Parts: sequence; structure tokens; C-alpha cells
Amino acid sequence: MARKKRLATAALAACAVLVVAQPAQASDTVNWKPVKTNANWHCTNYLYHPTSGLNLKTCIVLNRNNDAQGVLVAQNPTSSAKTVSGRVVFESQRGGDVWCATSNFAAGATAGCFAPTVHIPACKSTTDAKGTLNIAGYDLVYTAVKNGISTFC
Repeated sequence: MARKKRLATAALAACAVLVVAQPAQASDTVNWKPVKTNANWHCTNYLYHPTSGLNLKTCIVLNRNNDAQGVLVAQNPTSSAKTVSGRVVFESQRGGDVWCATSNFAAGATAGCFAPTVHIPACKSTTDAKGTLNIAGYDLVYTAVKNGISTFC
């Protein structure tokens, strides 16, 4: 009887190790893409980062089907390229977060890092969207769409 108890305890312990040892679901890393906004985009104003010269804003894009995504938009109005990467945190419980790939951001470029599209129930509000821009050689800077946006009813 004692042997069966020890075996059962060992089996449970092994199962617990297997459950704990599984890696956490990591967010994807995506490349920057051209940005063209319209009425579906709900964005912060551009935030100017004076030491790098870059502008950034965070947006939530919502379509009529209540599919939404967070977007980090960066703009380089300077005359020199910058190396950037970033992160978008949006609807984390639904898989809406993303890492923005390290990219050489050309002078005059404007591009966005698009998080995955997630469906939000009708008549609800999204979570906040937070975009963090990492500019090589400078402190992190971020913007956020606070209080989310309301979906269509």
C-alpha cells in the first residue's frame, strides 16, 4: 500500500513538472508595414521624441465586425535612418500583443507595427492599447490609447 502511494505521488509530481515546464505563449514578432489611416483608426496624437527626432503614436483599428487590432506608428521626419524596434500590448487575454522587429527606419519613413486582429464582443470596450518604441541608443518611449474604444452594438 505504501509503495502504491509513493508511486502515485511520484506520478503526480512528474505531471506537475510537465505542466509547469511548458513554455508560456510568446507574442509573435512582426515587421513594420506602410500605414494608411482612415475613420476606423482611433489614435493618440503623435508624441515627439526630441532626442531622436522621431514621432510615434498608438492606435486601435476597429472594423464594423468588431475586429480590432493595436498598432504602433512611427514616423521619421529626420534626414538620417534610425534603428527601431517595439512592442504593442493590446487585448492580451485574446492574443492581441506583438513584438515589433528591429528595423532600419529610413529618413522620411512612416510605418506601423500591427498586432494580431482580435474579435471584441458587441457593445463592449476594448482594453487600452500601449505602444512602446525602442530607438537604438535612446530611452524607451511609449504612448497609449487610454480607456480603450467602444465596439459597435
